[in-house]
Amino acid sequence: MGSFKTEAIAFDSSDTSPVVREMDSLADRGDGLGWINIGPGLRDDQIERLPAPTMLGRWFSGRGPAVPMATWTPPRGASTGALPTIGVEHGAGPKALDRLGDAGAPLPAGWRKVQDHAKNGIVVQPAAGASHDEVLGWLLSACWALCPIEIEDHWLAEVHRPG
Repeated sequence: MGSFKTEAIAFDSSDTSPVVREMDSLADRGDGLGWINIGPGLRDDQIERLPAPTMLGRWFSGRGPAVPMATWTPPRGASTGALPTIGVEHGAGPKALDRLGDAGAPLPAGWRKVQDHAKNGIVVQPAAGASHDEVLGWLLSACWALCPIEIEDHWLAEVHRPG
């Protein structure tokens, strides 16, 4: 695997255009390289309210991290049928997609569940034709709903580009 350049982008849901532009740019490459990690931007007092992980808990816990992190990867290959893959790593436990439905953020029609695992998270393929705006909006809703503490509309995206 080659080297990657990383850039952090702070944004909120009222203007996701900087992140959508990066999604467009990575997808337009057509080689499936790069990815974007997205998570809530937490203040120090919010971080202090998170459950403290223990070494034993990390080894034996059946759950992912307390703060959800979404990942978007561009389609692999230049074929028109290639789809991006998205995921949300979380600590909400089993059947997170059911929890998202209950919270008003169900998996949109036509999207395909690849995995819904308590420790490894949710992996989904959006429907063909789903816009990057729509995908990013769902990822933010999922992170918001699966976070164990109250968060604000401040997000950080970490863009990893081949370089």
